[in-house]
Amino acid sequence: MRILFSSVPAYGHLLPLAPLMHAALDAGHAVALTTSSGMADAVAAELHPDVEFLPAGPMPAEFSAQAAQRTGADVFQPTPQVIGEIFGGARLDLGVQEAMIQAHRWRPDIVLADAFDAIAPTIAVALDIRWYQVGVGPALPEAITGEIEDCAAVRQIAAGLTPPPPAGYIDPCPPMLQDPDWVPAAPVHTLRPQPHRRPHDTAARPDRQLQDRPTVLITLGTIFSEAALLHSIVEAVRSHDVTIVATIGSALRLPGEDDPADDAVRPEGVEYLPFVPMDDLLDGVDVVIGAGGAGTILAALSRGIPMLLWPQGADQPLNAARAAAAGVAITVESTAEIEAALPRLLREPAFRAAADAAATEIAQRPSPHNVITTITAT
Repeated sequence: MRILFSSVPAYGHLLPLAPLMHAALDAGHAVALTTSSGMADAVAAELHPDVEFLPAGPMPAEFSAQAAQRTGADVFQPTPQVIGEIFGGARLDLGVQEAMIQAHRWRPDIVLADAFDAIAPTIAVALDIRWYQVGVGPALPEAITGEIEDCAAVRQIAAGLTPPPPAGYIDPCPPMLQDPDWVPAAPVHTLRPQPHRRPHDTAARPDRQLQDRPTVLITLGTIFSEAALLHSIVEAVRSHDVTIVATIGSALRLPGEDDPADDAVRPEGVEYLPFVPMDDLLDGVDVVIGAGGAGTILAALSRGIPMLLWPQGADQPLNAARAAAAGVAITVESTAEIEAALPRLLREPAFRAAADAAATEIAQRPSPHNVITTITAT
């Protein structure tokens, strides 16, 4: 079978699809991915080389800027209507034609897409094939999914296409994190989320010695990893007797410093790393501090690690609220709150117990191979 994956061009949308891509390849299927050409380096580094890359459409900066111009809103603190315009409007307008050309050439049998992607259903209805939506974390509220679908439907109907419902929703979110009021719009296929790992070794795994004190991982992801924010969090955590591992993400420099990887300027007790797969980062970690990205939350919980979350935008407040409600995280809004909350996560056993329970839930969910077998057999 020929399986096409379609992703919003960002790590947090692409990487949750990777285990399904690799499982499909292992099962003998042909696999392709369509997303922006700006993701070429990420595709080459993070995915199996047998995934055929079909570049199409712009990067987030371009379609988000288009949405901001149309709405006059802050796209980093968006309302549901703005989210709809970003993903169901501007991205579709700027990228669907190129993606359709690629899809017609490649001729997939089914399409899988991340939950924010509106290009896949357009491809599916044009080619008269099934498509599946893949969650990246807790299911999006209907207020958001409805706006994305409505914006896309205007364009699909104008092109003479009937907006197609998904054949299924692939859900990586354990029940303790899921909104109890969520009503799925399609049959649900539960999935075991996996911390991202590369299918081939392109870098050495961090060699971290056993520590006499706890290790705290600070990772703000790839979109909100602003240097000043990262620096302030590191400084707040340094007041505690912990070892710190911090990912620099897009923050290539720290305030007043040169290269953060330079031993001469690295603060004592802090290990700075560039982008490293989460599967490697989590070894030996006692607490994760992040912004609330779904991938970070699910990866940490798959290892039973509690979290301290400071949401910065996008879907992070939603994800962080669900994690806090499940008892696996504390949410904060300032560095002062970090200093007060970190000792609780390290000392109060309830947080670790809840995270361990989440890890048990995750381990019992069907593997990516099982999900691929199910959806290709129907």
